[in-house]
Parts: sequence; structure tokens; C-alpha cells
Amino acid sequence: MSGISALRFHTLHIPFRQRFRHASAERDATSSLWIVALGTDGSIGSGEGCPRPYVTGETLETAHAFFTSVRADVLANIHDAASLRAWVTEHAAHIDRNPAAWCAIELALIDLFARQDDLSAESWLGLPATTGTFHYSAVLGDADMPAFVATFARYRDVGMTDFKLKLSGDLGRDREKVAVLRDAGPAVARLRLDANNLWN
Repeated sequence: MSGISALRFHTLHIPFRQRFRHASAERDATSSLWIVALGTDGSIGSGEGCPRPYVTGETLETAHAFFTSVRADVLANIHDAASLRAWVTEHAAHIDRNPAAWCAIELALIDLFARQDDLSAESWLGLPATTGTFHYSAVLGDADMPAFVATFARYRDVGMTDFKLKLSGDLGRDREKVAVLRDAGPAVARLRLDANNLWN
């Protein structure tokens, strides 16, 4: 049976074309962890996690500490879906304190094992195949109005109709942005508002 020969931790920093801001943070690049699971047969699985102090309570440093603390145990004890589920049950409290870090590890394991068995991730987990039509939302950050309008125009021009607007907490600014989207008519089929921990 194929298995895991190594787990590797990487950080992923991809620069943005423009700074992205919302009520909890502002950034000019991604801030993610990337786990690579190497198989004994040469297969490679990968998984990403996004630790955020204001969402998961994690940082890249705490995610790395979690990875270091569980790496040997994961390599020794997880080799199929049943052992993965058992490990998750046994370590639930530790995982709950490090959800983004575990997400990246678990995704890498599932990706690796599914590839080794020549299955989709859903099939490997014993889940129904993913079917249907997928809908994607364009995310509009808390940019100044010229940047906001330009970003909205780019999304609209490629056919995006579902939007998520990051609120700033400044009622006047937020209303001005909502008005732009409202005035776009059928170009905006659905709008969601995201306060990102604006209120405690």
C-alpha cells in the first residue's frame, strides 16, 4: 500500500496588484501556509490554510508550531481514510485551536491519498461526486472610491454578477459604495455585506 514519506511546511506570499482592506486587516499579499505531502510512490499532495489572528486566532508562526508538533505523529499513524478520521477524533481539541493549520495538512493528505488511489477527493472520502452549476462571488474590498469603481467595472466586464462588499464602518462611505452597485441594475444580481469583525 502507498503511504506518506514526508510532510513539508511552506509559506505562500503572492503579491496583490493593489492593497486589499477590510475592517479587520489590510494587506498587499497573500498570507497562507502550504503543506506538501510526499508519497512513498512519488505522488504529491498539497493543501493550503489561511491562518488569521482575527478569524482563527492563528498566525503563520503558530501554524508552523502546530505542524512541527504533529508532523511525526501524522506520518506514523495516518495512512488511509479510516486512520485519518480516527486521528481527527483523537486530536479534536488540538485541531480546534489550530483550524487553518490542520486544514492545510488534511487537504494535503486527502489530495495525496486520492491521487495514489486514482480517485477524486470526494470518492476517496466516500462522498457523492460533486455535480451541478457553481456560482462565484466577486469580493470588493474597502478601497477608496476610484479603486472601488475600477475593480467593480473589471468584475462586471468579465460577467460577474454576485458580489460581496467589505464594509468599512463609515456609514457614508459604505452607502456610497452600495449606491454604485444598486445603480448598476441587472449587473448586480446578488449582494452580500461582510463586516469582518467590525463590531465586538
